[in-house]
Amino acid sequence: MPIGKRFHKLFGEVKNVEKTVTIKDVARKANVSISTVSRVLNNSGYTSASVKEKVNKAVDELKFQKNMVATAMIKKQTSTFGLIIPDIKNIFYGELTRAIEDKAHQHGFNVILCNTDNNLEKEKEYLNFLLRKGIDGIIFSTPEINDRNIREVMKSRPDLPMVILGSKVQNVRLDEVLVDNVDGGYTATEHLIDLGHERIGYIGGQPDSYATVERLKGFKAAMEERALPLDKNHIKLDEFKIHSGYEKGKEILAENDRPTAIFAGNDAIAVGVYKAARELGIRIPEDLSVIGFDDSQFAEIVDPGLTTIRTPIAEMGEKTVELAVQIIKENKNFKESIMFPPTLVERASTASVKKVH
Repeated sequence: MPIGKRFHKLFGEVKNVEKTVTIKDVARKANVSISTVSRVLNNSGYTSASVKEKVNKAVDELKFQKNMVATAMIKKQTSTFGLIIPDIKNIFYGELTRAIEDKAHQHGFNVILCNTDNNLEKEKEYLNFLLRKGIDGIIFSTPEINDRNIREVMKSRPDLPMVILGSKVQNVRLDEVLVDNVDGGYTATEHLIDLGHERIGYIGGQPDSYATVERLKGFKAAMEERALPLDKNHIKLDEFKIHSGYEKGKEILAENDRPTAIFAGNDAIAVGVYKAARELGIRIPEDLSVIGFDDSQFAEIVDPGLTTIRTPIAEMGEKTVELAVQIIKENKNFKESIMFPPTLVERASTASVKKVH
């Protein structure tokens, strides 16, 4: 039996491989030039309505798929941002990512999300990946104060649009969008002091985090202004996570002279403090007042509702995207530092000392 027949018997008829339709095929079908097809597909330059109709009809009949990679190479744009965040499990970053993605979509951009777990090596790997992809810009959300990766990218790609969200990086001049953390820390502490609390603890995130440092500044300023003692045993720094609030909360609340109030560096830490207090039989707010920071969804879910400092998460995310788009599309060449004011949101987790002691 001939080899061809034997092959068909064993494997059946060979189907024709579908041919990739090119822009040249579309031009031939529509009886126009390749440059005309390109103008229609990219919506650039003038083309008569009748010619557009012929080209679009040929595209539909041939089922032509526009090569986005090739287009990106020609335009030197991919309509894509890289968004680098430290922890997607943190509800704050979930809300922030959604706001950024929605706003980017309105401007015709896609977002590649990169979760670093606060690991600079992992962040570096993501940066290399994004640069290879040819992204149009990068948004760094709350990088470390001494983030060397940002400096390296600035040296190797000084033309790359970058915006920092929620933090400052030492010796780096980039567009940045911030909340006034010092004022927020001061306001949170002042609220507790006005309720009659004098022994107040602070549980913050990473020691090298801009938010931790600035919120602690505000805490200390309010305490010193009212001439209240700062007990170093009541100040704990770890991570902006629930387990940090739980572990550090247990340490502080187990002391004989425990605080009557705790300022948690973010709402996730506050949730951990709730858990520690419950296990130790300490009631909130009857025995302990707790205030958080961010006004994330945690604040309304927990019981009692969490008094907190509101960070305008959505507004900050939207503004960050607008800055990035201005740099890319309008060649904005000056740097801005935009500071959003925080606000106190009172709920049921804080109460007057006089009423409960």
